[in-house]
Amino acid sequence: EADQELEGLAVRIGGLPDPVQKQAVLDAALIELDAVVTGIATIELAIERARDEEAGLRRPLEDARAVLKEIETEARTISRMLSAGANDGLFPAIVEKLKVDRGYETALGAALGDDLDQPLDPSSPAHWGMVGAAADDPALPGGVIALSRHVQAPAELARRLAQVGLVDPVAAPALQQSLKTGQMLVTKEGALWRWDGFTATAEAATPAAVRLRQRNRLADLEGTIATAVEYARELRTVYEDARGAREAADAAERTVRNGWRQAETEAAAAR
Repeated sequence: EADQELEGLAVRIGGLPDPVQKQAVLDAALIELDAVVTGIATIELAIERARDEEAGLRRPLEDARAVLKEIETEARTISRMLSAGANDGLFPAIVEKLKVDRGYETALGAALGDDLDQPLDPSSPAHWGMVGAAADDPALPGGVIALSRHVQAPAELARRLAQVGLVDPVAAPALQQSLKTGQMLVTKEGALWRWDGFTATAEAATPAAVRLRQRNRLADLEGTIATAVEYARELRTVYEDARGAREAADAAERTVRNGWRQAETEAAAAR
C-alpha cells in the first residue's frame, strides 16, 4: 500500500509544471510590475505639469473676461445715455450726424451750443437749412485754422464752421479785434471769443459736447471690445488645450493604475 501510494505521488509530482518555468513567469510578472510602477511615476509628473499649466492659464483667462465685461458694461451705459439723450426720432438733431476728431468736442460745443440740437428737417419748427458760402464771406485772421478741419458735418453747417477758428488762449484776445462779422474763436478747452466782443471762459462742457465725447468714447469701446473678445477667445483656446492635455493625462493615469493593479494580481498569482 505504501509502495502504491509512493508511485501515485511520483506520478502526480511528475505531472506538475517545471518550477523553473514558474520562476520565469514570476520574474516576467515582476519586471512588468516594475515597468508599470515606473510608468506611474512618469505619468504623475506629467499630470503635475499639466495641472500647473492649466492653473497658470486660468487666471489670465479670467482677467481677460473681467476686462471684457467691464468694457461691455461701460459701452452699454454710454449707449443708454445716448439713447436717453436723443430726441424722439421725428426730428433728429444735427449733432447725431456729426463726427468730431477726439479732443475737439468741447470746442465744437462751445462754438455752436444749443444749435447742435436742431434738426435738418425743414418741417421742424426750427431747423438747419442749406445756405452756400458767399464770395464776400470773410476769411479768418491769418494763421488761424478753421474748426471745420476737425469736424465732419452736413453741408448745412459748412458756412458756420468756416467762420469758427481754433486758437491758443494767449493769442485769442488780440485776434478777437480782427474778427469780422459772424466770426468767433474757440480753444480745445471750450473758451470762446466772438466778433461782437462776447467772451466766455472754458467752463463746464455743453450737453452737445458731452454727447459728442460719449459717441467718440463708444466708438473707441467698440473697437476695444472687438480686440478684447479676440484676445479672450485666443486665451480660451490655449486654456482649453491645456485642460484637454490635463484630462488626457488623468485618463492615462487611470489606465496605468489599472495596469498596475493587473500586474500586481498577475505577480501574486505567479508567486
